[in-house]
Amino acid sequence: MPKRTGMSLGVLVVALAGMAWPHAVIGQQQEQSGQETTSPQGVIRSQVDLVSVYFTVRDDKKRLASDLAQEKFRVSEDGKPQSIKFFAHHSDVVLNVGVLLDTGTNMAWILGEEAQASALFMRHVVRPTDLGFILSYASRVETVQVPTSDTALLEQKTGTISSGSAAIGLPDQGPTTAAPSIGIPGGGGTVGINGQPLNFHRDAHLYDAIRVGTVRYLSHEVGRKAIVIVALSGDSKSESTLEQAMEVLLENDVIAYILQIYDPPRERVGRDHCDVIHTYEHDDHGEEVLKKLAEATGGRMLEVRGMDKLEAALDEISDELHHQYSLGYYPENKNWDGKFRKIQISTDQKGFKVFARKGYYGNRPGGNVAAAH
Repeated sequence: MPKRTGMSLGVLVVALAGMAWPHAVIGQQQEQSGQETTSPQGVIRSQVDLVSVYFTVRDDKKRLASDLAQEKFRVSEDGKPQSIKFFAHHSDVVLNVGVLLDTGTNMAWILGEEAQASALFMRHVVRPTDLGFILSYASRVETVQVPTSDTALLEQKTGTISSGSAAIGLPDQGPTTAAPSIGIPGGGGTVGINGQPLNFHRDAHLYDAIRVGTVRYLSHEVGRKAIVIVALSGDSKSESTLEQAMEVLLENDVIAYILQIYDPPRERVGRDHCDVIHTYEHDDHGEEVLKKLAEATGGRMLEVRGMDKLEAALDEISDELHHQYSLGYYPENKNWDGKFRKIQISTDQKGFKVFARKGYYGNRPGGNVAAAH
């Protein structure tokens, strides 16, 4: 279990519900060192209460806009305008990224599609200064490759999932304390072993994979941090809950991108050739919980209509990760009560939308700032 830092699960539920918040999602990060400096990687550190935010911008045609000036943006905290103290385009900042692959299928061609698309993604997104890692999850969470900047090794190791060697067994050093899991509704899928649909007995430890990947490989890193999840269905039988997965992402400033796979065959005759029913959980308002999880971290959920579309979806995420902005401000509210503070970043460019986290937790500077999210 990751350490607790006084986060309010009630606030996490509000974040997931999106109550009265704008569609754009906002985020923050607080860092400390000595006097204010800029590191070689462009990460600004300060001894005082600096709040920094990574974000992306898209136009009304959903194209990335990466060349807007600081004067085009406004930031507010709990509805009160804040003064932007630094602003940067962050395509050159170190990126730490993990790909989490759902390997809970008996069909080699699906694993092959996942492996090929993920290998190309790593080749496109990981530069010599970056780190990439790969996890697989099914009945257990497996490390396929630890963080490395060696894209050839990442490609080689990604290819091993097609053999099924990373998809069977018990949880691999995952959370040690059981918590109620949120399973996928319904079930179904094509007929598998013993004439039963695969989903009836399927393990998909998605929430466990989020926590293992974040705590093990991202919690102590600096710079930009992201995970990309290729999901064949929603979570099933994790020891972790949705709220715990959300919490660990927010605690560690990790942006989550989730690809929800729906796989009609290429000939589009109306029948799914996969042995997994692609069913994703909805909340009481009918909204997809994985979409809300991604957006609360500043990421997105993409629907992938066919395994042959997976590569294009990953290319879209790769492009976004290399076209981010950041801004920083010193909040006027100095009451460090640990409560959640809503942030809104807006632009005066007509038809443009900002995507970032919803806010941060106002913990006292000088404490565990890594958890003040």
